[in-house]
Amino acid sequence: MGFIVSSLAATANTENSDGASEREQVANAITRPYKAEYDLSRRGRSHGSAGRELTASNNDNSVYWRYETFSRASIFLLSDRRFNDTYFTLNNGQVQPMSFEYERRGTGSNRHFSVVFDRAAEVLRPANDEPIQAEWRDDLLDPNAVLHQLQIDVAVGAHETFEYHLIDDDGSLTTYEFAVDKRETIVVNDERIETIRVSRVRDHDRRETYFWFAPEWNYTLVRMQQIEGGREAALISLTSLTFSD
Repeated sequence: MGFIVSSLAATANTENSDGASEREQVANAITRPYKAEYDLSRRGRSHGSAGRELTASNNDNSVYWRYETFSRASIFLLSDRRFNDTYFTLNNGQVQPMSFEYERRGTGSNRHFSVVFDRAAEVLRPANDEPIQAEWRDDLLDPNAVLHQLQIDVAVGAHETFEYHLIDDDGSLTTYEFAVDKRETIVVNDERIETIRVSRVRDHDRRETYFWFAPEWNYTLVRMQQIEGGREAALISLTSLTFSD
């Protein structure tokens, strides 16, 4: 499962002989087709699965990316299934969404939201009847694309904190903040691997979220943990990782 990436963590502003910044080089190296599968557990007991897949397609000599993530959880009589689908391009190391779709099914109310990022007109267009309160920003992300942008920025290694503006899955504008906590060696599938732990920064301590990225495996997310009220609410742990190229 291991894949070693050499010399990715570098400063972001220098250029190579082709004029590409090292940030752009890192983003291009990080953005490669892969499929990752995870176990979804809570306090030591498995309750479902999760996954993410990045695929590429070419159109008019341009590369477009599709980033799909999902989770399926079941606890007692409660069920929760979530699916995120983002199409995006890369521009100078920045993820630029073209469209985003979110769907949630299970116990309680189902939810569906979809939006198109019309970059030519600089507007957000609803793909269904859901209202959109967010206004256009050139750097706008979505709740799915932000994870890939974070993966790139952690690999670049030029900063310890990150702030992203995005349209949330209810059509509103929000801001996500993250901070690099530390380097930590953890066990993934009985293999010890060095990781970079990143935390979600919030203005309250009711919920804590941590992400572990593995530099030796293309900075792939290998673990994510949510803690609520001091107790583990959810943990996803990598079980399988396959690169397509």
